[in-house]
Amino acid sequence: MVAPSTDRWVRVGLAFVVLSSAACATHADPTTTPAAEIVDLGPRTEEVSFGSDGFQLVGDLDVPGGPGPHPAVVLVHGSGSQTRFSTPTSGLIQRKFLDADYAVLAWDKPGSGESTGDFDPERTLTQRAQILADAIGWLGRQDSIDATRIGVWGLSQAGWVMPLAMTMTDDITFVIVVSGGAEDSIEQMVFQWTEQAACRGASDAELEIMERYGAAALKAETYADHENAMEALLTISDLDFYVGRDIELAPPDEWQPWSREIDAFFDPVTVLEKTTIPVLAVFGEYDVQIDPVQGAEAYREALARAGNSDFRVETIEGAGHTMRPTDGPCGPESSGVSKEYVDLLDDWLRSHPAVDG
Repeated sequence: MVAPSTDRWVRVGLAFVVLSSAACATHADPTTTPAAEIVDLGPRTEEVSFGSDGFQLVGDLDVPGGPGPHPAVVLVHGSGSQTRFSTPTSGLIQRKFLDADYAVLAWDKPGSGESTGDFDPERTLTQRAQILADAIGWLGRQDSIDATRIGVWGLSQAGWVMPLAMTMTDDITFVIVVSGGAEDSIEQMVFQWTEQAACRGASDAELEIMERYGAAALKAETYADHENAMEALLTISDLDFYVGRDIELAPPDEWQPWSREIDAFFDPVTVLEKTTIPVLAVFGEYDVQIDPVQGAEAYREALARAGNSDFRVETIEGAGHTMRPTDGPCGPESSGVSKEYVDLLDDWLRSHPAVDG
């Protein structure tokens, strides 16, 4: 395991352009249209394009009918290739918020759909967070949007992206995080490896070795510590099969410790313990990608330390990582969405109604 480079990205600015409107194709750019015209429009979808930090993003802004300005929610993807339409359950989230009179903003991730640009593997979370912060800034300048009521909903990797964005902007006014980690992503990856190994038949002794030495091998600051942890891991004969990748000990002249400045070491709890805005954190009982037990406990403790008076942390029984029902941690998730999760969203929306300023 050789540490990646630590090249830094450079912020180059932001510009948004409205490309089209499904409800009114000739409608002018909302950045120049008087508010009096905006509030008379019915429900509409505007395709927007914006640049942020060298990326070019394309997405949709869905605005509910009726008088504005409207509160808004920004949908934040998980990891991997994702478009404005493909994040699991995002269609449900969009409908729920639109029906509750919230506007919804979503976009294709860089390199997916119509968006362009490549992430720095060491700074992906930071780059994604800057895109999110810039998007929220733009959204708050639109006549149809209430800038004092812009929140975020996000799945999985968004659990790191949204807290990072909160260090870049004060304009996020609520957070809904679904299956988001509450530890650094190295610890999260080792949890995922261990759960995957359990489902592939690893013994209890092998799982104990992975839990004890997995993060230690990646976080080692000396070659001796790295070598010690790796030698323990390599006593597991089927390690490559269990974790789904080749694992080998790098020679001393090729190894270097991972820089603590890379995103892999960011722990969202450092932000959560200072967060006082409304937070809804949801975990799936059978999630094997992030630790739902550690995550729920860490969220409760961090938000309590913050003195947050409006937070809710729930674990959805029988649900996997994307809030879809599953028979257990090793089983596939179904195509439906957990009713308990849907009811929870409805309850949260009732307690945070759009009509309240």
